[in-house]
Amino acid sequence: MIIETTNKHDSGKSNLWPCIYHGNGVSKNEPMFEKIKKIESRINYQEESPKKHGITIFTWSVPEETTLLEECFERMGIRDSLVVIPIEVKPFNWLDKIKKMNEYMPYVNTPYVMALDATDVIVSTDVRGSLWPNLIEVFEGMNCNMLWNAEKNSWPSNTDMLNLKEQLGHIENFERKLYLDHFSSGYCHGNSGGFIGKTDYVKGFYERLWKTTEPYYDRGTNEMLFGGDQGFVRIAHLEEFPSMRYDYECRIFQTFNRINEGEINIYE
Repeated sequence: MIIETTNKHDSGKSNLWPCIYHGNGVSKNEPMFEKIKKIESRINYQEESPKKHGITIFTWSVPEETTLLEECFERMGIRDSLVVIPIEVKPFNWLDKIKKMNEYMPYVNTPYVMALDATDVIVSTDVRGSLWPNLIEVFEGMNCNMLWNAEKNSWPSNTDMLNLKEQLGHIENFERKLYLDHFSSGYCHGNSGGFIGKTDYVKGFYERLWKTTEPYYDRGTNEMLFGGDQGFVRIAHLEEFPSMRYDYECRIFQTFNRINEGEINIYE
């Protein structure tokens, strides 16, 4: 299965072929993403291991669960290549995504690293056996060290923490001016459900991000504190750009929250 962006796509680009589909927010239960899940569930083939092409892939999950992403990798015949970082469910701390990535990153020895949410992400391609080298080729052409998926919705849009609320205003203004006004893309806000990056940079990024996040860790069981980890990733963008940027054209990542009908074509 593959999807193609059309001339109605809010990134302003058509005939692009993203290969990572993220049913972020409410979209994971909406008809378009349900259709994609149904098609993907019928597909089984052998993909090459990402590590063969220099990529380590992480996800975060409650150990007792079998997730959408794990099922996807199982159908590609590469389930063992997915590194599942366990997140304890009682209590579930949303900031463990940052804490544990910082702990795991020193052990990554591949040139590239990717992390994807477990419950609402699908990886797919129509060029079977060439998924990872094609993905790296696209990433290397984007002139950055770390690329996050982008979305139309600004989340979090509020917080009770006054210092974070002020920073949220700065990042929303920065994202809109850069990606919406300058690049004319509706996919102008950061989403922390998926990234690809160069390992050396990502190691330093998570060290810096954890220093910012650690003072709030004890409050991380409340997703509304700052949208889980997403608010902190978006704040980091202010300092990390242009080394870190968003996939505002959806060249690799396609999010589905608030997607307009006709923005993509779906091919089985």
